[in-house]
Amino acid sequence: MDILSDILQSADIQKTLLIQRSFYEPWAMAFPCDRSMGFHVITQGEAWLRSPRLKQPIALKKGDLILLTRGFNHELATDLDVAVKSTAQVDDITLNQEGLKPLVTLASGVYFIANQLTHPLFDELPETILLKSEEIAAHSPLQAALLLLSLELTQGDLGSEAITRNLLDILFHYILRNWIHSINDKNCRWNMAFRDSHLMRALKVIHETPHKNWPVEQLASVSGLSRAVFSQKFKQLTGDTPAHYLTSIRIQKAAKVLRQGRHNIEQVAELMGYPDAFVFSKVFKRLLGQSPRDYKNSYREGVYSMDG
Repeated sequence: MDILSDILQSADIQKTLLIQRSFYEPWAMAFPCDRSMGFHVITQGEAWLRSPRLKQPIALKKGDLILLTRGFNHELATDLDVAVKSTAQVDDITLNQEGLKPLVTLASGVYFIANQLTHPLFDELPETILLKSEEIAAHSPLQAALLLLSLELTQGDLGSEAITRNLLDILFHYILRNWIHSINDKNCRWNMAFRDSHLMRALKVIHETPHKNWPVEQLASVSGLSRAVFSQKFKQLTGDTPAHYLTSIRIQKAAKVLRQGRHNIEQVAELMGYPDAFVFSKVFKRLLGQSPRDYKNSYREGVYSMDG
């Protein structure tokens, strides 16, 4: 099993293209995304990303990509001195500009994590991941995904909406893969964990079969280490104990199944390896602060939405 893919699937990341726009005169737009991860790709010209959360504005040029992993309100502007205009005004200024070269063309989107309980990898992501055009290899998969997205947005045909949504999914995976491969910080536990072959063996079986009870002795045997060395390494690289990590993975997966609404509480408890719904509900509430039933009902009633 690909552990990163499983982590992202359990997070239940939903994606939406917010805007693909060209600006023909100095302009600025506000992006309220305090509950979601946002990204911007500059396909033409130059722009500035500014926010009170940032120490200083970030300069972006053609081919640059930035992912805001924490979700915070921000603005994009063609010039630092330009004030934000309304969306209606943007629509007015971007129409009927055939034959003119835009100052800036950009594509922006949002990734919303539906699962409230997320993998600790997300806690280690920096507030912004900026990929400059010169840092993206010309023939890399990430560059290919960006090119396909740009072509689909400008020359879209039948099925364009579905293709675009899948490209956003692919793009997010490539951004994270690029960050994991490029980061060289020993304080980033999961970057180190992904590089440890012994630990990865144990993590793989946890993610593949979270419904099984995995005593530390068995996980240590799978990893090829002694119990003492394995326990120490697991805690050092993940910041967690094997037992609590297994529980967390179980509940993450259980929350996703509950949101899908196709199984009752008893069935979900069985799927996740719990002896009965009572034990499952107790653990679920301890980690997520509400019972599985309340969680399922709240999601069905639209409490957890992508708005805001």
